[in-house]
Amino acid sequence: MRRTGIALAGALLALLLVCLLLVAGSPDASSTAAMCAPGRVPEGAAGAGRWSEEQTHNAATITEVARARSLPQRAAVIAVAVAIQESSLVNLPHGDRDSVGLFQQRPSQGWGTREQLTDPAYAAGRFYDALLAVDGWESRPLADVAQAVQRSAYPEAYARWEEPADALVSAAWSSGATTTTATACTGYGVDAAVEFDVENPRTPAEAIAAARRAVGQTGWYRRCDAFVAQAYGYLNSGSHTANEHWARLRGAGLTRPDDHSPPPGALLFYDTGQAAGHVALYLGDDQVASNDILDDFPGEGRIALVNRDDLTAGRWRLHYRGWAAPSFPGAGGRSTI
Repeated sequence: MRRTGIALAGALLALLLVCLLLVAGSPDASSTAAMCAPGRVPEGAAGAGRWSEEQTHNAATITEVARARSLPQRAAVIAVAVAIQESSLVNLPHGDRDSVGLFQQRPSQGWGTREQLTDPAYAAGRFYDALLAVDGWESRPLADVAQAVQRSAYPEAYARWEEPADALVSAAWSSGATTTTATACTGYGVDAAVEFDVENPRTPAEAIAAARRAVGQTGWYRRCDAFVAQAYGYLNSGSHTANEHWARLRGAGLTRPDDHSPPPGALLFYDTGQAAGHVALYLGDDQVASNDILDDFPGEGRIALVNRDDLTAGRWRLHYRGWAAPSFPGAGGRSTI
């Protein structure tokens, strides 16, 4: 009996240790995850590469947000590894305490609202905000950096996902690369005839008319995303930058990367080499409405009608990302134009 009791105790101890190793970390050190709770253990062995369409899509969204913010690939690898550990790359509507989303971020800890944190692009952006505040994040071990952001009760758990995260990010980074150069945007052809499957306060024709009425207005300096949103009837776009807007629409499947035949009313997105990016409203016949492009002095923020070539081969020489349907997740208010 004594030997049987010792054996049983040993088996229970071994089981407890296995459970502790499998439990996913929580967003802060005070969290206590339920041991071996369903859905908290990342699915798929490290390096196995068996990811669902949803998981791959979420990894691509996290990666695209990094690209849009001109962050190095290493940032996306860290973010995807964290998301694998925290949510198995599934956009969870629940978690420990009030944790939600891919990164299990908590509204009560100032990460954002529940609605925002279940938006993969927004959640990734908030993760990168915190990541960039970590000293030496680019050269430190992944687990150390991830723990500095997440403050998990199980900091050692992140390291094992570095290899599969690297594979997911590498695939997404390659397929999402911006390869168009300034000189490639010539000979566009006929405008595409596309019916947008989105709803806005104004139709594309009404948005184009509003943009034309706004020509000559000033005060739009570095407010390109707000301008296209106002053309469509909103006061704000719901995104902080054009790059964030592009990443969110790409995550929703509403973008056409490197497609040079947008329909009138489409949003044209550009890589500026900086964190914000640029977006303009396509009016048709190779014309776009854009802020800042013809300013007479820095900061004027004047709305102008220009040819598409003026953005890619003129003074700015931007890199064209592609076009997107005029969708504005989280937009609100009423336009002033």
